[in-house]
Amino acid sequence: MDNLIIAAASRVSEADLPMARLGKRFGRLDLASQLVLLAVEMLGIDFDTQRRDRVGICLAARAGSLATDLEFWRGRDAVGGPSPTLFAYTLPSMAIGEIAIRHRLTGPNLCVVGSDVVLAGAVDWLRRGEAEACVCVACEVVTPALAGLIGVPPVATAAAVYVQRGGVGLRVWEENDRDIASLCAVLCGHNGRN
Repeated sequence: MDNLIIAAASRVSEADLPMARLGKRFGRLDLASQLVLLAVEMLGIDFDTQRRDRVGICLAARAGSLATDLEFWRGRDAVGGPSPTLFAYTLPSMAIGEIAIRHRLTGPNLCVVGSDVVLAGAVDWLRRGEAEACVCVACEVVTPALAGLIGVPPVATAAAVYVQRGGVGLRVWEENDRDIASLCAVLCGHNGRN
């Protein structure tokens, strides 16, 4: 079987969002979806050269959609009630849908909440021939409002890798490559993208 190659890696934070130019809809997305989409864009993958039905998406949402859930819940006291637009983003997997819509990807997808160990799912798809490549993203969003409730520091980051069967890239995938954030820290250094 071909080697599994990490073709690209990126990481972003909330501080990177003002530079994002991803269309009119981007500003209406929740914070997690914005970070995830920007991390995928920063991979620099040309999806026009890929079979879109053979590209999977794996998302690790460490805090799920709690930040958006809290924002939606607090909106119940607003005039008109909670935002119906925000309601869709109370699903932790919604960012997968945003990636799929933007890049017209129709391969398999997986969302894991509470961990950022989703590379195993991508590797499994690639080894079994269910996909030729996979976008893997780990996102953690804890807003200041949520941080006050759960007693952890605020954070808003996303890290992404693109894993494919064969070809060239940053390096060969290794059995210990499970944590996307740590892998991106090594591959991206301090500049965010490789």
